[in-house]
Amino acid sequence: MKSIQSSRRRFLIGSSAMLLAAPAIAQRRPVRLRYAHSQPVGHSTDTAARRFIEIVQAKTNGEATVELFPNNQLGVDRELQTLIETGQLDFTHSNSATMGNFLPQIAVMDLPFTWRSAEHYFRVVDGPFTPALNELLGARTGHRYLGWWYDGFRHVYTRNKAIKSFDDMRGLKIRAPEARVFVDTFRALRANPTPLPFPEIYTALEAGVIDGFEGSNGIVQSSKIYEVAKNRTVTGHIMVGFGLTTGKRFATLPADVQAVCVAAAKEVEALQRNAELATETDLVRQMVAAGVVESTPDLAPFRAAVEPVHTEFHQRNKTEALRNFISAAAAG
Repeated sequence: MKSIQSSRRRFLIGSSAMLLAAPAIAQRRPVRLRYAHSQPVGHSTDTAARRFIEIVQAKTNGEATVELFPNNQLGVDRELQTLIETGQLDFTHSNSATMGNFLPQIAVMDLPFTWRSAEHYFRVVDGPFTPALNELLGARTGHRYLGWWYDGFRHVYTRNKAIKSFDDMRGLKIRAPEARVFVDTFRALRANPTPLPFPEIYTALEAGVIDGFEGSNGIVQSSKIYEVAKNRTVTGHIMVGFGLTTGKRFATLPADVQAVCVAAAKEVEALQRNAELATETDLVRQMVAAGVVESTPDLAPFRAAVEPVHTEFHQRNKTEALRNFISAAAAG
C-alpha cells in the first residue's frame, strides 16, 4: 500500500510540475531576427548569409526566423554596424575597415602588406586574437564576431591608365573606403584617395569622377566594376578582416538560440572560406576573358612607401598585443 501511495504521490507531483511548466513553454515567443548586408546577391558572403539563416531556422524548428536584407537595402556597412550597436539589427557581415570606425585598434588587420597568405590570416583569426578583439569590442560598442570569413587580397583597378610602376600611382583618384588606414596608405603611395559609398563606384568610374578603385576579386567581379575599370594591377596591398558580427541584443536571446547561432556561424565560416578560395583564380580568368589587362609592378617601392603608415598607426592606437598575435602566426 505504501508503495502505491508513494507512486501516486510521485505521479501527482510530476503532473503538477508539468502543468506549471506548460504555460511557460506555451508563452515563449517566437524569436524574430534581422540580418542585413551590403554585398550583391550571389557574392560568396551573400550565399553564406543565406546558409546561416537556413541552419538557424532549421535547428530551432522555426522558433527563430531571420529576415534577410541584402545589397544595401538597410544602408551601407557603417550604417549597418551602427544598427547592430543600437540593437536595431541582429546580424551583418562586413570588413575590419568599417569596424575601425567603432574600434580603431581593429584596423591593425588592414595595415598594408600585413598578411603573408590566406593561411596566415586564418591562423590569426582562429586563435587567441579573436577573443582578445571581442573583449575590446564588447567593452566599447557591444559588437562581437561570431565567425571570420575570407574576402581575399585587394588589388587596384583603373579606367584608363595602367599602373606598371610605383611612379604611375602619382595623383590617381582611387576610391578607398572611409577608413583612416586606407586613406593613409594611398596617400603614402602618392595617390589621391577618394572615399565614396560603394553603390556609387560603378557610375563614378563610368563618368570619370574617379580614376580607379581598389578591392578584392569577388566584389569586383560580382559588382561588374571590371566593366568600367579594365586595368588590373596586382598589388595585394591589403587584405581586410571580414566576418559575421552581432551585438548586445544577442545576449538577450534564449540560450539555446544563441548556441544554435554560434554553431551555425562556425559551419558557415568553413563553407564561405572554401568557396571564396576555390573561385579566386576562376574569377580573375573571367575578368581577363572580358577584356581586363593585368599589370604586375615591382612591389618593393610600394612596401617601402607604406612603412610609416604602420609606425604611426601603432603609436596612435597602442596595438602591441594584437600586432603580436599577427606576428606570431606569420611563420606558420
